[in-house]
Formats: sequence, structure tokens, C-alpha cells
Amino acid sequence: MLNSKLVNRLMGSRKLIFFVLLAALIMRLVVVNQSLWLDEAIGAFAVKNFTYNALLTEFMKFDFHPPLYYLMLKAWTGVFGYSELFLRLPSILFGLGTIWISYAIAARMAGKDNWQFPLLTAFLLATSQFHIYYSQEARMYSMAAFFATMSIYCLIEMLQQKDKSSLGIYLVFSISIAAMILSDYMPVFLLPLFLLVPIYYKKGKGWWIRYLSTFILTLALGVLWLPTLFVQASSGKQLMESLPAWRNIIGGSNIKQLALVWMKFVFGRISLLNKPLYYLMVAFASIPVFTTLFAALRKRKREIDVIVLWLVIPLGLGFLASFLFPAFNYFRYVYVIPAFYLLVSWGAVNIKKSNIRTLIILSLIMFNILSWVIYVFNIRQHREQWRRATNFIESNAKELDVVIFEYPRPFTPYRWYRKGIVESYGITDAVASDASKIRQKTQKAVSGKKGVYYFEYLADLSDPGRVALEVLNNNGFQVNNVYNFEGVGQVFYWTK
Repeated sequence: MLNSKLVNRLMGSRKLIFFVLLAALIMRLVVVNQSLWLDEAIGAFAVKNFTYNALLTEFMKFDFHPPLYYLMLKAWTGVFGYSELFLRLPSILFGLGTIWISYAIAARMAGKDNWQFPLLTAFLLATSQFHIYYSQEARMYSMAAFFATMSIYCLIEMLQQKDKSSLGIYLVFSISIAAMILSDYMPVFLLPLFLLVPIYYKKGKGWWIRYLSTFILTLALGVLWLPTLFVQASSGKQLMESLPAWRNIIGGSNIKQLALVWMKFVFGRISLLNKPLYYLMVAFASIPVFTTLFAALRKRKREIDVIVLWLVIPLGLGFLASFLFPAFNYFRYVYVIPAFYLLVSWGAVNIKKSNIRTLIILSLIMFNILSWVIYVFNIRQHREQWRRATNFIESNAKELDVVIFEYPRPFTPYRWYRKGIVESYGITDAVASDASKIRQKTQKAVSGKKGVYYFEYLADLSDPGRVALEVLNNNGFQVNNVYNFEGVGQVFYWTK
């Protein structure tokens, strides 16, 4: 085992940050070539097939997110193309940027002589499987986390500067806040922090005037976006009314969701079939985290209070808001994970006994690495295997086979990967179930066919009565085989 003196020497070298970032990049490139899952494919399909104007005026009305990520991704893919790697590379870069800015925040707080705290913060975030997973995803969460972290860094800088200091940091803060809100809606719960903290610091009138002016950009862009937001809200309300079960999928205010936030933060976005073993591993991983968080709260100073608010306010407000609209889910809080590791690292380096401090730090790193290894080598932890499912069907389908989905059209990742070798149809008229129309569309899809590949994916939501299966039975089809693809679920092959 590494002794405490060696650990202290390693954590005392500033140059190690570049090796930390290199390690972070390598860990995020491993298994990055997974199949696109449903939400990733929807975004990729949109930026490939919609113009900039159509993205803003058509696609965004039904996506429930702000537009900045999609606009960025369209510009990016216009240069680099649409492979899984290049679709996900912006999120990787935003993830690395988040690590760098978190390191800078810790360095600002620690001073010139204490490099253990910033390096440990960077290394824990770099090896966090939770952060790695969402740094690999072609979604907006890594981008929002980067701008949230940048805004906190700017806030701390502004609070420590005098009233007549450079305007540059105010400009960066203004852009970061606007970009954060236009990347994802959930970081809006961070906004109260930006009003409470300056009050806590007792800043002067001149500072406040300059500070409040930084929000003009966000306010102006928000007003321009407001009509689309109302349309999105109306669409979301209709979805909840037509599909009440959807609430259970996208999250809500309950003990289970709170527990999942802790479990995923502590031990990554993984799960195991052996639940007792999984819960035991989470329990052991929680011990050093509990210890360090307790130590961090005991060794407080004003900057640490800012980090505590960064973690607590969004989670608390998000939980309360989910009583009105379901949105409390761990993956929506990637933007507070840097705060989590800043507190963990601060607590770890302030444990007085060197042997215990070394044991705690090594335990934190060990559990991060263990979670990442499970993620890399256990295919059940990977994203939905639409590429494999689509390739399998198109390689094995016969001339009179057809593919059907419990949705108005084939699901987007299937359309993304298909080559058009076999006919495919959606068999519902809308997201909500309408038995008579499902019968009509299913009958039309399977008429004259000898084989049917039936995707069960989300059928509990769109066809809970399994009307489509009734039609298959009435047409003389029987299940010939069942194939399982991780994340996609079961695909039934029916034949006459």
C-alpha cells in the first residue's frame, strides 16, 4: 500500500494535473463507441435532418429542452460527421473542461501552498464513473455542467475582487449563466445561489450594480425563448395526461429517487443483478464519502459554504419542484457533481491523522476505479444496443418479414441504424393507446407477411393491453423465437 508521505508528495505536484486530464480523456474514450440509445439518436437524427431554423421552430417544440446543445451539435457534426465517437466528443471535451475548472476552483480556495485539495478534486472527478458516463453521452448534461462550474468559478473570483476590478470575469460569468440555462432547464435551480451568496459576502452597492448587469443577457434570451417554453410545457402536460405511467420513468419526488441520487453519486451509474451485493458495495463506498463530507462541514470557510449551497440548493429545489412536474432524477444533476467532489476532497485533505487520511483517499479512488471497471467490462451497464438489434434483424430477416414497434413510427435509433433491407412500421396512432387504431395499423403492417419481428420496447406505455399481440394471434402468427438486446429488451419473432 502507498504510505502517507508518498501520497502527500504525489498530491503536492502541480504538474500532475496534466496527467490527471490525460487519464480522464483515456477513461472517457474507452467503450465510447457504444450504440446510440433512444434520446441520443433523437438528437442525432434532428441535427442531421433539420436546418437551424427548423430545429428552433419545429423540433424544439416537442423536445422539452433548451436549444443551445442542439445548435452546437449541428455545427459540430457539420464538420466532423455523425459517428458515435464524434457525436459524443463534445460531451467528453465539456467533461474535461469541468475537471479543469473544478481544479481551478479548488486551487483558488486552497492558496498557493496546498495542491493536495485541487489535485484530489480533479482526480476524483476524472475517475468518477458517474461523470465519465455522462461525459460520454451525446446529450446536454455535460455541457450544462461545464457552464455551471464555470459560473461558480467566476462567482468566487468576483466575490474576492474589489469593486473596480477587471470587467472580464463579469463578461465570462454572464455568458456562462446564459449558456448554462440555454443548455438544460434543470440548472435554473442554481440561480438562487447567485443571489444568496453575494448577500452572505456583504458586497457593496457598486459591486451589485455591475453584478446584476451580468444577468441581462440571460434575461433577454429567456424572454425570446419564452413562447417556445410555453409550447413545450403544454406538450409535456398533454403527455402526462395521456401517459400517467410516464411519470414513473422520468422521476419524481420520492425516497427512491433521493436514494438513487446518493447511490449514483457515490458508486457510479451502474447496477448489478445481484442486488444484495450491489447494496453492500454501495454501503462500503459510502463510508469514506460520509467521513469526508462530515469532515468538510467541520472545517468550513466561506468558499466551502458556497460549494455546499451549490450541492444542496439545486437538489432541494429540484425535489420540491417535482411535486408539480416530475423531473427529479439523478442524471439531471450532473451539474452538481463537481460540488460533491469538491466537498469530499476538502474533507479528505483536512482529516488530521495522516494514516486515516491516506486510507480514506485510497478508498475513494479504489471505489471510483472499481465502478469504472464494472462499467467497462459488464455489457449490462452499457447503453441500449440498438445498433446490434438493428443489424441482427436486417441480417436475418426473410423476404416476407416485417418489423413492428409500439409507437407511431419505428423508434429513432432503429431508423438511425437501419439500411432499409426490411420493411418496418409503427403500429400506434399516437403515444397514447387507442385499441381500435392499433388494430388497424397492426393489421395493415402484417397483412401478407410470413414473419414479424415485434419490439416490446415501451409497450407497457403505448399498448398496455397488448392489442398488437392479439392481432398477431388472430392472423395465425405464433412466437418462433425471442431475442434479447441489453436496454432494448425482448424482440419476438412471430411466424405463421
